[in-house]
Amino acid sequence: MEAPSQDLVIAAGPSALKHIRENGLSPNDISTIFGASGAAKWLAIAGLDHAVFSEFMPKRTDPKPVDLFGTSVGAFKLSASARKDPGAALLATAKAYVEQSYKSATSLAAIDEQTSIVLDKVFAPHTQGSIDEILSNERYRLHIGTVRCHGGLNSTNRARQGLALARAGLLAIATQRHLRGLAERAVFSDPRSQLTFTARDGYDVRHDTLTPENFMLALRASGSIPIYMSSVRLPQDPEHIYHDGGMLDYHPVPSTFWPATEGLILYPHFYDHFKMRWFDKFYPWRKAPQSQLDKVVMIAPSRAWVKALPDGKIPSRQDFPKYQKNELERFDKWNEVVARSHNLGAQFIEACRSGKIAEYIVPI
Repeated sequence: MEAPSQDLVIAAGPSALKHIRENGLSPNDISTIFGASGAAKWLAIAGLDHAVFSEFMPKRTDPKPVDLFGTSVGAFKLSASARKDPGAALLATAKAYVEQSYKSATSLAAIDEQTSIVLDKVFAPHTQGSIDEILSNERYRLHIGTVRCHGGLNSTNRARQGLALARAGLLAIATQRHLRGLAERAVFSDPRSQLTFTARDGYDVRHDTLTPENFMLALRASGSIPIYMSSVRLPQDPEHIYHDGGMLDYHPVPSTFWPATEGLILYPHFYDHFKMRWFDKFYPWRKAPQSQLDKVVMIAPSRAWVKALPDGKIPSRQDFPKYQKNELERFDKWNEVVARSHNLGAQFIEACRSGKIAEYIVPI
């Protein structure tokens, strides 16, 4: 699955693979861009996303807007990407994420506080104006994935949440429906969007509209990890807690609920595979099959590139406690990862410009 550069993996599902081998890849081919959950893992492709949104997609001449769907940090980065200046917004998002500080604690209150600081740095001082930019952008239609909670997950008691998740984790060994009765997919969409979603994986889809009033709550909910972060409630649905969309769509897979589309789905990703649910990451054999990724074009760092990073891995939330007594070292290492990720972006742009993407691309 390696491109000749050994840095960037470019892979595609059957239909996308055929198209690119015959025609190359143009921004006009893209109808949708997905963003996965993964917290700090996103930093490994921050520069790749920067290239996609500041160099590749601006060359699109097709007036039809492109849909953006993400969960957790995927929703954060795609919100930034739908700003008037996506390049600057993505740089600000990466910088804010790197500079989170947990010198004193990694408690629920500390995580909530740092999340607020990140959002303020990205959207403030004119938060309302930033939201208006996103919801009036003619190029894109943003969709934020969250989970609407039921049963034990719909409790502010962390012990009850923990028990519900523990049971779900055990069930996940045998079934992908381990969150039935606990989680319902909830998607918040740009009010101009005409998309409709159909549940095809056993989990209902609640479809709501993004508004200036609920935007920040929906975005925050998309990355609110149960137990570790405070619950989010929305004014229009006060009886339910909304939590991390990654529980159901950890690495969102189109076949689960996304409508069929004529165009391709561009998927900048930090891994060279897809884990459908949050619990799937604990089970090596649990990966989304090629049949569920027919029109996906995945661009991701190679395993060799990752091994050459500081610490020999992509950043993760576990780095916060690991470097708690030496945050400057974490800052330096994470900034180095972000800097190197811009080389991935340059390689992607060159592969598309030269037409060599048709030679590099391999099946997912």
